Amino acid sequence: MRAHTFLVTGAHGFIGSHLVEHLLRQGHRVRGLVSPWGDLGNLNAVLESDRLEIVRGDIADGEQLQGVTEGVDVVVHAAALARDWGPLAPFLRTNVEGTANLLEEAQAGERPRFVLISSVAVHRYNGFVNASPRTTPRDATSPAYALSKIGAEQLVESYPGEAVIVRPGLWPFGSRDPQLARVVAALRTGRLPLVNGGKAVLNTAFVLNLVAGIELAALTPGIAGRSYVIADEGAPTWREVLGELAGLVGGAVGYSLPDWLARGAGAGVEGLFRFFATDSQPPLTAYQGRLMARDVHFDISHAREELGYRPAYGWREGLAWSLRNDVQLSRWLRDSE
Repeated sequence: MRAHTFLVTGAHGFIGSHLVEHLLRQGHRVRGLVSPWGDLGNLNAVLESDRLEIVRGDIADGEQLQGVTEGVDVVVHAAALARDWGPLAPFLRTNVEGTANLLEEAQAGERPRFVLISSVAVHRYNGFVNASPRTTPRDATSPAYALSKIGAEQLVESYPGEAVIVRPGLWPFGSRDPQLARVVAALRTGRLPLVNGGKAVLNTAFVLNLVAGIELAALTPGIAGRSYVIADEGAPTWREVLGELAGLVGGAVGYSLPDWLARGAGAGVEGLFRFFATDSQPPLTAYQGRLMARDVHFDISHAREELGYRPAYGWREGLAWSLRNDVQLSRWLRDSE
C-alpha cells in the first residue's frame, strides 16, 4: 500500500493523537489540525517526525481553514465537542457548522476522501444486539451531542466526493482517554454503580483496534457512501468490562441501581448544574443514567467483510495495555497505593 497524505482534525485529542501515531507508523504523511487553544501533549512522541505537520485552526471559523485540505488524499474529521450534557448551541457550532466548513474547504479543492468519526449515540438506545449500523434508525433525541452528530452525518452524506462514516463502538477506550481515568478513579473508591446489575452488553473499541479500522475506511476503494461500526470482537456485559478493569486497578464495582432510578437521578443532577449555570462536568448525567440500562451492541461484519478489518487485540488485552501505557494514569495509580 502506497503512502498517503492525511489531514486529521482534532489531532491532539484522544482518538486523533492515536490515529496520528498509527498513520505515521504506517509510513503516511499527516497534517494535524489542532484548535488554537489545543495542548500538544498527546503528540509528544511524534512531534519531531518530518512527516507530521501541525496547523492551528478553529473548525467553527471557516476563514481559519483556508487551504487546510490542499495536497491531502484523505480527510479524517475527528474533531468534535464531545460530552453528554449541555445546551445545543455549542454542539451545533462545533460539530455541525465545523463539519460544514471543513466539507466546503474540501469540496472547493481536490475533493479528497472524507471520513467522519461519528458516534453510535446517533441511535436511540432501545436495546439491541448485533444490530446493523446501516439499518438501525438514526433516531436519538438527546443529548445535544447526539443531535449534532446526526446533523454532521447528514452533511457528510451530501458531499460530492467520496465520504465514509465511522462510528466507534459504544465505549472507545485507551491511554490518554480522560473518560477512562474518571472510570478508574470511581472504581478505586467503589463509587461507580452498575445499572440493572450491569447485565446489558456493549461494543468496546480499544483505540489501537479503532485507529487501524479508521485507516482501512480511509483507504479501501469502492466504499463511498457507506457507514461502519469499528469495535472489538465479542459482546461483553458492563459487569464483565468494569469488573475486569476494577481487578486491574485494585478497585471494586459499586452497588446496582434500577434503570428508572439511574435515569431520574442523572436528570436531576444535570438539572441542578444547569440551574447554577456551571460548565463543570456533573457527577451523573441523564445520558449516563441510561447508558448501561439496555443492550447497545452492533454487528461489525460490514467492517470485516468490506474493509478486511480484524481487531488485533481483545478488550481485556486492551484494558491492560491502556493502563500500562497511560503515563499520568499509571503515576496516579502508583501514588494512590
